[in-house]
Amino acid sequence: MSYFTGDINRESAEPLHAQLKRLVHQAIKKGELQPGDRLPTEQELCRMFGLSRTPVRQALTELVQEGLLVRIPGRGTFVAERPKLSTSPLTLRAVVEPGWSPPLQQAARLWNKEHPHKTVHLVVEEVPYPQLRGYLIEQVAIGTAPDISLLDSAWVAEFADLGYLWPLDDVVPHWEARHAHRLVEAALHANRYKNRLMAVPANVDVTVLWYRKDWLEEEGLKAPYTWEDLLQVGHHFRHPQVSARFGFDTHAFLFVGGQRGGETTTYQLLPLLWSAGGDIIAGGRVVLDQQATRVFLAFLRSLVWVHALTPPDVVRFKWDQASRLFAQHKAVMALGGLYEMPFICRTAGWTEREFLAHVGVAPVPAGPTGQFATLGGMSYGIYRQSPHPDLALSVLEYTGHPQVIRLFWKHHRYHTPWTHVTPPTRLVPYVAHTQRLLQYGRPRPSIPEYTRISEQFRWLVEESLHQEAELDMLITRAADRIAAIARLPLWREV
Repeated sequence: MSYFTGDINRESAEPLHAQLKRLVHQAIKKGELQPGDRLPTEQELCRMFGLSRTPVRQALTELVQEGLLVRIPGRGTFVAERPKLSTSPLTLRAVVEPGWSPPLQQAARLWNKEHPHKTVHLVVEEVPYPQLRGYLIEQVAIGTAPDISLLDSAWVAEFADLGYLWPLDDVVPHWEARHAHRLVEAALHANRYKNRLMAVPANVDVTVLWYRKDWLEEEGLKAPYTWEDLLQVGHHFRHPQVSARFGFDTHAFLFVGGQRGGETTTYQLLPLLWSAGGDIIAGGRVVLDQQATRVFLAFLRSLVWVHALTPPDVVRFKWDQASRLFAQHKAVMALGGLYEMPFICRTAGWTEREFLAHVGVAPVPAGPTGQFATLGGMSYGIYRQSPHPDLALSVLEYTGHPQVIRLFWKHHRYHTPWTHVTPPTRLVPYVAHTQRLLQYGRPRPSIPEYTRISEQFRWLVEESLHQEAELDMLITRAADRIAAIARLPLWREV
């Protein structure tokens, strides 16, 4: 029948009856099945979709229970004259990081207010970020995946390639086309896989340089916007009289520089490789083995062993250590992410206003070819095991509602990917002040093997920061490993 757009995917984790139910639901929603229209018989549906009678009967029974269909004995099954969904709430399960529940619950409340005949009961489970990826993979493996989960945008391609996630346009046709103009393009790019949008951006973030604005102003110095500026400021504060005046005895510039820092190492340092004119993957090839990588690594090494602005033990820093030491007044400058402001305030005992008085927030200092920042953020994925993917996506649309965005700012001070609401300076001064920095954002490689590729990049950085390491050998080895992991051709600069 022409009104059924789509087919049954036997390789999908979504149950067969749920797939058929969704196809019927979509046909009614799009008006291809009108009130009073008769559906094919169970036997005809079995033949059309190659199904046994059990999943067909279960799908029709549930649609009757929800009020979309009616059965008339002796005549068949028809679209209800006034189709409405059951007033009994349907349960959606979501897995998020701690603190992300309030905005998502607010989105569900707004959905329920506007859809009183199809209410949602949202059950939210909170899992800390370090355990989140492994927990979600385990849930899929045992068949208990949530309807919705929060996931790092760097995992989206991996989860999509494994078949965990619904492409959004498969759940609701043309969803991306209808909403793309209201979302940050770079965030959309970060959540695409094989040119299909696989997740709804939840927030956007970029790498930044924290610096003690109050200290620099007192010394008559300007914010560091280039590598040369960074060295100038660092050497100024390394002078014994200056460091004594400000009461700190540690190094001037900090970042997370090794495997122990996890993805934070890549997030902070990839912009410096880009600003040297290098990259990891470009044009479908691994391009790490080039002179720009040597320039990037030589600059990092010089910060430690030539200029003595950065301590050698950054290779052992945990993900939050650079920002923690900065908040404890033990550094003049540190690389970080916009999302770390609340953490710095808690550590330093500052209010938001006090933070803005003490701290400057600048783009990552520009290298030889320009200024870049790693664009990151979290995303909402919808799982193929979900029996209600269309309902889950409809609720997620409300994360772009102004009421939800305001609650999101209040709880997180993060930047929203939705562009139709401007952060008010009075309500969220930090968000309003740093909004301009999003323009420097550049997504990490959107490929399934990204997690393992990032590990190789971190290995390269950590090994390169050892004083005696031979950079050419390390770069060649890392490039070879990444090419093998990604199954991509290797390009080397002649």
